[in-house]
Amino acid sequence: MAIEASLIWQSRHASHRDCLLVADSALLADGRWARSVAALRGADMAANRSAELDATAWLQPAGQAIAEIPISAFRLATTRLATTHLATTIPTPGRFYPRSAFVSLAQSPRDMRPARVLEATEESLRVDVNHPLAGNPATLTFSEQPQEATRGVRMVELFDGPGMQAPAQSLATTYLSPRGMQRQDAAADAVFYAQPRMTHHLDAVCRAEIGALYGRFLQPGQRVLDLMSSWASHLPANPVDLNLAGLGMNAAELDANPRLSERVVQDLNLDAELPWPAAEFDAVLCTASIEYLLDPVAVTAQVRRVLKPGGVFIVTFSDRWFPTKAIQVWSELHPFERLGLVLGLLRDAGFSDLHSETRRGLKRPEDDKYINQRLYSDPLFAAWGVAPG
Repeated sequence: MAIEASLIWQSRHASHRDCLLVADSALLADGRWARSVAALRGADMAANRSAELDATAWLQPAGQAIAEIPISAFRLATTRLATTHLATTIPTPGRFYPRSAFVSLAQSPRDMRPARVLEATEESLRVDVNHPLAGNPATLTFSEQPQEATRGVRMVELFDGPGMQAPAQSLATTYLSPRGMQRQDAAADAVFYAQPRMTHHLDAVCRAEIGALYGRFLQPGQRVLDLMSSWASHLPANPVDLNLAGLGMNAAELDANPRLSERVVQDLNLDAELPWPAAEFDAVLCTASIEYLLDPVAVTAQVRRVLKPGGVFIVTFSDRWFPTKAIQVWSELHPFERLGLVLGLLRDAGFSDLHSETRRGLKRPEDDKYINQRLYSDPLFAAWGVAPG
């Protein structure tokens, strides 16, 4: 039996749900969970198939004073964060860095616990070393699920990341600096996307999770835009009568997509204006592509323009992308911080009712070509908001 453990919490601008699928045995392997979960299973779960706990005890460290350290204690140039090395000497206020980047704060050379830089000058830093959710009320729920969990996933992994997606106050200074918007491959996108790629970039389980998420919002007969589309739109089987427009970079890929009723080839990095009138769509979907936009602020504003009042913009991504074509800041951020960037885009564009959702720990299909590299399915990160009336 698999158990879905979920952290449910609220930041200043959005509601959040972070889910981890674990095997039933994982709840009993750690003494911190054994007592609480055993009691809950005997009471609530037997009747409701779900249980709930206050998550405060597991959001540690908490209550620690803000650290003030000299800038010389920051050594990120030799520290791995997420998937890349950074070559900056002064950290960006609002961003998270592993404790191992701060000589005086790390408990070991591999201390990857996140610390958020609050202020940075050429002489000193103010750093918050508490858990990103410390002091923030959060509910921990457990529910039985039919999916199969990846073996070896531990409950402690649930708390690694949540809290970091709370969007920073300033997108421009925290995420979208000129350096952060550079790319390894600055050549025209038309060259890179000239040849069609009829291949899936995410595994089947992750694609199914994306389709299930989209299915929660889509209704029969709706007019929907698949933004930065390709040969597959990651939609659920139903509803089948969607009026689906697709905007992408390669005509052959769009032509191969059987769900599309309208196809537009356009490079949003050359022209961010969408070729539709205002209030045209009930929903806009962007799957595994937001990281390639050189002006995501302009594109998000265009999405709001073409959405009907009450329409929803849903952005999904995982931890796979073309590294040479993604904006540099994307690879520098922790995966959960990337959600903060997307939520900030939605917030600043005027979207309301903001949400984020993550799903991790599902088992990778046995026939997947990357099964020897990772046993778990590609994680799902999603953010959405509603166009105001």
